[in-house]
Order: sequence, then C-alpha cells, then structure tokens
Amino acid sequence: MTAQTVPSTTPATEPTVLDRHADEELAQQIRIHHAHMVDELDRLTAALRDAAPEVEQEVRGRLDEWFQEVLVPHADEEEQTTYHAASELPEGRLLVEAMVREHLLIKRLVALFGESEGVAAAAYGRAVYEAFESHQRKENEMILPLLLAAPGVSLADAVGGGHGHQTGHGHAHG
Repeated sequence: MTAQTVPSTTPATEPTVLDRHADEELAQQIRIHHAHMVDELDRLTAALRDAAPEVEQEVRGRLDEWFQEVLVPHADEEEQTTYHAASELPEGRLLVEAMVREHLLIKRLVALFGESEGVAAAAYGRAVYEAFESHQRKENEMILPLLLAAPGVSLADAVGGGHGHQTGHGHAHG
C-alpha cells in the first residue's frame, strides 16, 4: 500500500468513547441552539405580522437585524463546519448539496424581505421562518446523526469551536 492509498482514518485517529460522548453532548447543544433560533424567528415574524402601524418599522428593523446578524452568518458558518464534514462522506454529498440550496433559498427570501414593506415584508418574513424551521429539522435529524455515526469523524473537530454552539452561539440575538 502506498502513501496515496492509505485510508484517511486509522485506528490511531478513531474517536474514543469519551470523544463520542462529547460529540453526542455537542449535538444536543446544537439541537437546543437550533430550537432557540426557530423560536426566536417565530417570535420576531409573528411580531411583525401583528405589529400596529406605528411600530411596524421598528419591529421590521429588529427582524432585519436578526436576519443579518444571526441567520445569514449561521448559515455561512454551517457550510464551513458541519456541512463541509458531511460533504466529505459519500452518503452526505447529495444531502449537503440540497441543504446548501436551501440556504440559498432562505437567503433569497431574506433579500426579498429586505426589498419589501408592509404586508409583503411580513409575508416574506414568515416564509423565511417556514423554510428555516423545516431546514433545521433536516440538520438535526439528518446531518447531525450522519456525522455522529461516521467512523473517524469528530463533530467537535468539524465544528472547530467556531460554530458558536459551544460558546454561547457565536452571534447576537435581537
């Protein structure tokens, strides 16, 4: 066997039982973080939908700020961390491609929200919520289990400490 054909995962690099336990705990932290994000987006979009005309711009501004400071950076970060790791697995390649396309859809809806006012902005905001809520379920129920089950893959290494799930989210909540 030449150096070029040596498998990338060897017993020396196989995660230990303690590493797997830590990864399971990290996956749960990520799921909780995602649930908080979904809840916050639900609250913000409902507030805009229900806003009185005199506070509509203020409420819209808070939602727009959340999109720009939390949602979009979160999506970008996932593509560099968990999605990158999952895309290197044969069974994850197509799933990650679909998830990245959903990020593009969510970002397009965010852009349409930014270009809209009134009822249209509230509708685009709610569309972002619906797309994001569905998207998070896929991350929690497909991407995370795929990474946890993959031999030689460490979720902690994939996240690299920068994903924010370990350190208070890594981004602000409005």
